[in-house]
Amino acid sequence: MAKAVFRPTEITNTDSKVILKLSHNYAPEEEEEEISDIPEYLGPTADDLRREAEAFKKEWEAEKEALLAKTDAEAEKIIKNAENAAFQEVKRKTDEANIIKAEAELEAQKIIQEAEQKALKIQEEAEKNRDSLVKDAHKEGFDKGREEGYRSGQNEVDRLIGRLHLIIERIMSKRQEILDETEQQIVELVILMTRKVVKIISESQKNVVMSNIVQALRKVKGRGDVTLRVSLEDLQLTSDHTKEFMKAVENIKNITVVEDTTIEKGGCVVETDFGAIDARISSQLNELEQKILEISPIKTITKSSSINPEL
Repeated sequence: MAKAVFRPTEITNTDSKVILKLSHNYAPEEEEEEISDIPEYLGPTADDLRREAEAFKKEWEAEKEALLAKTDAEAEKIIKNAENAAFQEVKRKTDEANIIKAEAELEAQKIIQEAEQKALKIQEEAEKNRDSLVKDAHKEGFDKGREEGYRSGQNEVDRLIGRLHLIIERIMSKRQEILDETEQQIVELVILMTRKVVKIISESQKNVVMSNIVQALRKVKGRGDVTLRVSLEDLQLTSDHTKEFMKAVENIKNITVVEDTTIEKGGCVVETDFGAIDARISSQLNELEQKILEISPIKTITKSSSINPEL
């Protein structure tokens, strides 16, 4: 039995806390929760999922590279086909122009021959009239003087010769006018058809703007941060492929895509701190137009031509 009464000498003071245990625990007893058997997980592990994700990523990267290469190849093929078509059209129209020119020259030669025959006839009549006038002058010379009669005949001859020269000049001027007008119409038609072909390709092929941007980025010097200006129709497509552009062209740190209402579908303008690259469809059409004019023997068309650049 525990001791309950202590003498003063048996008591010692202490500064520390003393916790006395109760003889009875009044707290409710906790019920033990029955734990059912947990089923064993037989699915893929975290390492399996990680390896599967890495394999999928590599496969997706390979597919993207193949798609980009295929896009570049198709764009190059389309551009080459358009250039070949334009060149063949220029050649065909040039051949037609040569045929028309030859026919016009034959017609002009025929007109000249007829004019020469008429001129010869007029000259013969003038000679006859001159002889008649000279004879009359000689006849009248006894009364009015030989010199006056000869001068009258010579004036008539000069008048007829001047008329002949005027007829020939008008014929030659008309011939040149016909040739110039025909040549200019052919060149304008070829350039117009070229513009329509390029416009149809740029509007129907979505990968034209992607290839156009890659080619323009490869011309940029200095690289670094780049701003791409594109049309509203190409804004979303260009924004979705900025990473592919950065992979295709080295040393580009960042690409910002903005909308520009002055740029037509399929074209772009690349801006850097060192300058800008104009890759708009209209600008490339102007270069193609100059190449057509350079290979064409016809030089009558100028920049002030009436061809509508919007076609």
